[in-house]
Amino acid sequence: MNQVNTTTAITQMQAISIGQIIMDDSNYLTLWGQLLQDDVWYPCDFVTTYEVMNTMLRFGQDKHDAVQMTIVKKLEDMRRIPDIIDLEAELGTAVVFDNLIFYMRRPCLQQDDNWEAYADEECYYIERVIQMPIVPVPPTLPPAARLQGEDNEKMEYCIQLLHDAYNLYLGFIEIELGDEAARMKAGLENDYKFSMAYYAWQLHTSNT
Repeated sequence: MNQVNTTTAITQMQAISIGQIIMDDSNYLTLWGQLLQDDVWYPCDFVTTYEVMNTMLRFGQDKHDAVQMTIVKKLEDMRRIPDIIDLEAELGTAVVFDNLIFYMRRPCLQQDDNWEAYADEECYYIERVIQMPIVPVPPTLPPAARLQGEDNEKMEYCIQLLHDAYNLYLGFIEIELGDEAARMKAGLENDYKFSMAYYAWQLHTSNT
């Protein structure tokens, strides 16, 4: 296989799995595997170059070191063309390539003077791959900091309630209600609570 002809439309995918790799004397690899679409795996074959395959392995280096070594070993010992690497047999499972964006085109067969797509969506030529952008995760506050923030919110809420109560007390005083009656209607008959409400009102007044 010295040349792959494809359609012009590019399809972007985010995950594939590879069970077997077919190698020949060209710069192309045929990959038997599956394609993830809408959280469902569908059987699919892929064609790509060694350069693209190396890129896929580089982006997932720790995960796919075994695949790279398997390919190198097969190239060194290859005695027939084409030859197959059975990843499922060698590694115990198909190899998943995810967290990548695959740019794929549908391969074509020549019919008379025209190139026509074949295999519907069961075969793609992988033109290139790029890493998916990493979305930064906001740092999680330590428990002590989270509790401190919650405590501050509760304190501010309490101060606001006390301020409002003292404001209500002043309103009753303005309409010439007696001090004792005004404190009772505002819920400030307790001397300690009355003092706290006064300081909350004073704090709010000094900040405005």
